[in-house]
Amino acid sequence: MGPSTLEALTASYNSAATLPETLASAWERNGVPVLLVDDGSSDGSADYAERCEGVRVIRQRNAGPSVARNRAILESRATFVLFLDSDDLLLPGYRAAFETALATHPDADVFVCGMQVIDDEGRPLNRHVAPSLAPTAFLSVLRGESVPTNGIIVRREVFAKSGLFRPGLHHAEDLDLWLRIAAATDKWVRMDHTLAVYRLRGGSLSKNGQAMWRGIRQAVGTAARLPIGPARQRRSMARQALSNAAGYVYRVAFAPVLRQRARSSMAEALRELARLPVRFWPLAVRDGIATLRDRQQQGAR
Repeated sequence: MGPSTLEALTASYNSAATLPETLASAWERNGVPVLLVDDGSSDGSADYAERCEGVRVIRQRNAGPSVARNRAILESRATFVLFLDSDDLLLPGYRAAFETALATHPDADVFVCGMQVIDDEGRPLNRHVAPSLAPTAFLSVLRGESVPTNGIIVRREVFAKSGLFRPGLHHAEDLDLWLRIAAATDKWVRMDHTLAVYRLRGGSLSKNGQAMWRGIRQAVGTAARLPIGPARQRRSMARQALSNAAGYVYRVAFAPVLRQRARSSMAEALRELARLPVRFWPLAVRDGIATLRDRQQQGAR
């Protein structure tokens, strides 16, 4: 396999703390070259990347991650590309699994794998299997099955049909693109391996959660209107996707804030709850009841 068959595309902005491990996971552990677009960093991370073997660096003024990713897609010379965020990782065996899958499915346009989620300290949180791709890749993604940013490998020519990342979307821009890619081609292959590591950053709090939810609703709503498959099935899948997404957004963005407020004052927690979209109130109530039950059980011991 030639060196330009697969390339990792990284958009980086002031990522000095995490970038060394990210780049090593691609080139040193997997032999996957990296095209890094530095989005106006001032912390020396671009200088570090330029000294790394297997890494090609392009510098630009700060324009946001979607613009940087699009620049990488357009500048890449590889047949297939993957998106490796500057704080995420590829596990050993990533490239080997891709090569095996490509040899078996040489006409495929997209390959997907499972991911391991870790926290800021590198502790494992949970694991997501690769999407089922059933009955079609489009409906599988629309249904809300996880497609990690660094767990999808795309034939680069597909972007001519699907388009690129939308810079106007600041949350769920990856979901929006995956849905458009699935609408452009159904030649997806599922790799039954956990090969990607996604770092769940602790800074995803309530304000970002609201923006994340708006982005997901916009991406799913747009996709549900595409003329792919029966309309009733698309609407059903969209409802399921929003239900799954609501649970995810609540867990990673809203629940930590509500619990923090509740430790200080129940009145503060209720004020925070009132700021959330109504969709999340039942989740918060169930979470609160479960928390109280746990405290009662601990007190009874």
